[in-house]
Amino acid sequence: MADAERGTHERLLNTAVHLLWERSYQGTSVDELCRKAGIRKGSFYHFFRSKADLAAAAIDAAWRHTEQAVFAPIFGSDEGGMAQLERLIDRVDEIQGANLKSRGLYLGCPFGNLGQEMANVDEAIRQAVQRVFARHCDYIEAALQRAGEDRDIPPGDMHRRAEQVFALFEGALLMAKVAKDPALFRGIAASVRAVAAA
Repeated sequence: MADAERGTHERLLNTAVHLLWERSYQGTSVDELCRKAGIRKGSFYHFFRSKADLAAAAIDAAWRHTEQAVFAPIFGSDEGGMAQLERLIDRVDEIQGANLKSRGLYLGCPFGNLGQEMANVDEAIRQAVQRVFARHCDYIEAALQRAGEDRDIPPGDMHRRAEQVFALFEGALLMAKVAKDPALFRGIAASVRAVAAA
């Protein structure tokens, strides 16, 4: 791919990541995507067969960025597993707070938002979200394994616990988004230790 094409492709992906997170899949048109990215519609269809195709690619791109910016630094640290999970709560709260301050919107989880909207509508999008959910759980499970080894939590099925911790995070983000109240996320997410030890 030539540099100019690569630049156009990246602009489309980045635009899709932001618009889909802020407005939803159904609330974002191909025309708006092209206008915001500063490209012609023909260029859109040069790279992507459909809006759904772009959305699936945007999910993967958003996860790569999130993994590098958030998950890898936190879970690659030498901190204990529970400390890592607490840092994740703080970082998510910080990101959501920054969006609330700059856009006036509590956006919630970009992956959860699309999953709720599109899981029964488009299989490629559902699979892309499922892959991202699985990676979240992998990181959480590794942190719980570490916490178990440190005897910070009792032994148990860490995979099941990781899914429960992730569900707690997703639910807390959804409730905070609907209520437009960041305190809901912080309050619910504070239960992570109890869920991790159950």
